This record gives sequence, structure tokens and C-alpha cells, in this order.
Amino acid sequence: MTYTMKKLNIYIALLFAVVSFSACNDYLDVKPKDRVIPETADDFRALLTSAYNGVPADKMRLTFRTDELNLDNSAWDLSGVKDIYLWNDVNQSSNTLTFSYQFFYKVIMYANHIIDAGVNATDGTSKEIDQIVGEAYLLRALMHFNLVNQYGLPYNASTASTDQGIPISLKIDTEAEYFENTVEEVYAQIVLDIDAAMAKINVDRYGTGLNYRFSKLAALALKSRVYLYMGDFSTAKKVALEALAINSDLQDLVADASLAPHMYNSVESILALEVVFDSEIESASVVSDKLIGMYNQTNDLRFGLFFTDNGGGEFKPNKGTESDSKCSFRNAEMYLTIAECAAQTDDLDQARNYLNQLKAKRLLVDFYNTEVTRIAGLNKAELIAEIANERYREFAFEGHRWFDLRRTTQEQINHAYKTESATLNQGDPRYTLRYPDEAINNNPNLSN
Repeated sequence: MTYTMKKLNIYIALLFAVVSFSACNDYLDVKPKDRVIPETADDFRALLTSAYNGVPADKMRLTFRTDELNLDNSAWDLSGVKDIYLWNDVNQSSNTLTFSYQFFYKVIMYANHIIDAGVNATDGTSKEIDQIVGEAYLLRALMHFNLVNQYGLPYNASTASTDQGIPISLKIDTEAEYFENTVEEVYAQIVLDIDAAMAKINVDRYGTGLNYRFSKLAALALKSRVYLYMGDFSTAKKVALEALAINSDLQDLVADASLAPHMYNSVESILALEVVFDSEIESASVVSDKLIGMYNQTNDLRFGLFFTDNGGGEFKPNKGTESDSKCSFRNAEMYLTIAECAAQTDDLDQARNYLNQLKAKRLLVDFYNTEVTRIAGLNKAELIAEIANERYREFAFEGHRWFDLRRTTQEQINHAYKTESATLNQGDPRYTLRYPDEAINNNPNLSN
């Protein structure tokens, strides 16, 4: 990884820098000059806020690798994303947008410092300090989880003990060499961090405006996702049910279709942390015909919220382009996790029940009733496929699709842009990202 001694020294200096006046006014009282050494609970909270602000927005770039969108042929300059879209990961254009690597580890470094030193905060209640340290554990877990699902192989229980993962970082150590851990080791550490956090966090659910922070509800959502990706369906379902016991609300589009369910102020928001799409990406793309074809345009109330008519039969994404649409976890994911896990473990009635509960909040009533009838006739394989399709519809442009394809079918995708075309074959090695050249140069222990 990029934590050579030189890099770490730079990052340690940044760690103690004044990063934001808005994070904590007490940071104006610095010591030594131009440096901040966190001491109080407020100091560590401000440092954690800076770590939250530093979470990379890679998921919006991963969307270009999926079957959710096509490049807009009328856009002026797409040199920044064309190679990503065509899965050309070697000898890319110098303008190509880069995927994060070192910035994930920078956030991890912040979390490591809070975990190591936060317990010794000189001010603040033990409850406050435990919450801050618990959140740092969860942030570290999420960063390792995102890293391994970009640069490591997908979790496969039969091969995870030898499959390439990513380096685990648990300490700030300028002398350490970092080697790739296996996928099994990375997931084991993620679970350990979540469990350590669960022993400390004491906020069940943050209110709107503070829901960029990890809470007990968000911890459960992360844990459920981790076990789903590991194929431990019983545990993933159990934990998702625990999350819904705290809050099971779904945004009811049938009653009011003015607020999209992924917005930070939606009743189903769990963690509004990650930027998953933005207006710059929207301007470069149109929605793929495949994704458009997944919706009943008349009766699925998501269609008008998620897309805008671009004319000529094309649609533009209209989801995630707002400044208040950060989204990492929301209740709809818990419903579909329960549905998928129940179907995988042969409880088809429960699977249909949770799938239909979500559909009831997204579809006009008459169409919903026909869907209930249709779903009642699906066998296990068909039901699992239907739940996957519902994830495709529900989470369009939220950063789920690339990870979902990796962990399930790794199906073939074809992309074309003007005179160029490319195919991502089923099971293609390009379903795993190459390490950035900078990472390889800084750490020869990594290999592509």
C-alpha cells in the first residue's frame, strides 16, 4: 500500500493539521504551533468528522463499469471516464479519473489514531468517548470493506483463505511493511472491528443532519451487508432483522412521491455518508436501455424520481445529483437482504413477504396487486433472480450494482462508445480493480 515511511510522515503531519474551522472551533487553540494534538472528547470528535469528510467517492466511478449507464455520445469531453467505461485498465489516458487507494488508508489512519488514543481523552464522559471510538472502529471496517471489494477478489468461502485481499492497517507505524492479507483475513478483521464497535457505541440512531455518523443501527446495517457478501445468509438475515427492530420505516412513494428514498432526510436513511453519484457524472452519461427496461414506467413511482427524459428515447440519471443525497445504508437494503437470505435458505414465504413490503411502497396499488400474484408463482431460482432485479431497480446509481455483480453472477456486459466497443466477460478478472500505479510504486509488495 502507499504507506511508505515518507507517505506516513506526511499523513501524520496532516493528521494533526487544522483541517476545518467548522469541525471544532477549539482547534484555534493549537499546540504546538500550526498543529493540533487531540486531547479532549471534542478534539477527537472533530478529528473523526474530518475522517468522515475524507471518505472517497469511488462508487460513482465504479458505476461506469456496470450495466446501469451508457456514455452520452453528445457530451463534449469524456476522456476522464471513457477508459473506465471500456474497462481499459492498462495504459489509460492521462485524463482518466483515478480510483482511490491511499485516501481510503488515510481515513483508516485517522480511525487508527482515534482508536489508539481516544480512550485517553482528558475531557468528556466515558459514554461520549466510547461512542467516538466505536464510530472509528466502524469507519475503519467500512474502509477495509470497500477496499477489499474493489481491489480484492470476491468472497468465496472455499478459497477465501488463499485469495488475494488487500493490506490490513491497524496501527500507525512508520517502520512497518505492508503485505496483502487474504480475503478471509480482511473479512475476519472487519467483523472484529464491528464487534468491538458494538461493545462501545450507545447511540441507537442519529437524527437527520447527524446521520452521516455511525450509530448502532448503522453498525447493524454494515454487519448485515458484510455477512451477505460472505454468503452467511442466516447471520445476514438475523442482523438485518435487528436493524429493522430499531427502525423499519420505508419512504412511502404511494402516499408522497416528492422525496426520494435515498435522500439523507428520508425516513429510511440509516447512514448518509458516501457520495455515490454527482452532477458531473450525470452530464457524461445516459441511463442504459437495460436498466430503463427493468421498470414499469407508468406504475413504478421510482421511475419519475430516478430519471429525467432527455428526448429521443434517452433518459438521464436524476438520482444522487443533489447535494443532500449522500447514502451508504438505508432500510430498503435491510428488506431486500432479508428477502435474498430467506430465499437462499428456502424460506420462500418470508422472502416474498419482505420483497412485497418494499414493492408496496414503490408501486401503484393495482400494479402492486398484480406483482404479488406474479411473485407468488415464482420458484426459488426465479425468486432469487427477482430480488436481484429489485436491487437493480431500487439501488440504481447508489454504488451497489458493481459490488452486487461481483458477489453474484459476474455476468457479461457490453459497452460501446462511438466507434469503440468492449466486453466484460462473465467471470472476467477485470471485475477486480488493478492497484493504482502509485500504490505499486510505493509498495512493491503489491502485485497486479
